[in-house]
Amino acid sequence: MSTYPGQPTAPKKTLTWIAIACFAIGALLTLFFIWRIVQTVPESPQSIEGGVVHLKEEGLTIYSSVPVLNPPCEAKNASGGDVPLKAPTGSEQITINDETWYVVARSVDTVPAGDYSISCTDDTTGATYAAGPKSSVVAFVLSIFGAIGSFLIFFILGGVLLTITAVRNRRRNRPTNTYPPQQPPGAPGNYPPPPGPQNNTFPPPPPYNPGPNPDRPQDR
Repeated sequence: MSTYPGQPTAPKKTLTWIAIACFAIGALLTLFFIWRIVQTVPESPQSIEGGVVHLKEEGLTIYSSVPVLNPPCEAKNASGGDVPLKAPTGSEQITINDETWYVVARSVDTVPAGDYSISCTDDTTGATYAAGPKSSVVAFVLSIFGAIGSFLIFFILGGVLLTITAVRNRRRNRPTNTYPPQQPPGAPGNYPPPPGPQNNTFPPPPPYNPGPNPDRPQDR
């Protein structure tokens, strides 16, 4: 496409495409973290009073109704084999249906879904124990922050790029003055020509006729 003097050049759409890419990436990351929130949301644990707990997902986590330092719990799989347990590295708790549960132990290895026999002997605290899949409260919280951060960062960045593009286009499309600047009144060469036809040649003067001289009577 050819351009002429005084005609604005076609605007580049690089920033526009980058903004569209930011919106697309932000939407994909937000959907991914929402999926992670659904996958890592803590579920209500099952009471171990019946002795056998059926896990629909892999992993094993044991909870108590009150904080317990050294939970006297043991777990066995359907074949009667021991399932090694370990205490959490930090304090973790979940609140589901206005009921708070404290994580006291997890399986060392990721055990498959199935039936597990769990027993906890606690004559000191009187805590109630329950079990559920091996979930991580940290992963759930990080997924929430990931979804919020992805939405805010990429969508705000895309909006800023679109605003910059709009400002540049407005400045580029602004009309420019193509006329020569006018001189102020009184400037040299700015006087109007005199009215009437212009002629640079003048008629010759008439012949000189002195006429009679009163001081010389002979000239009369």
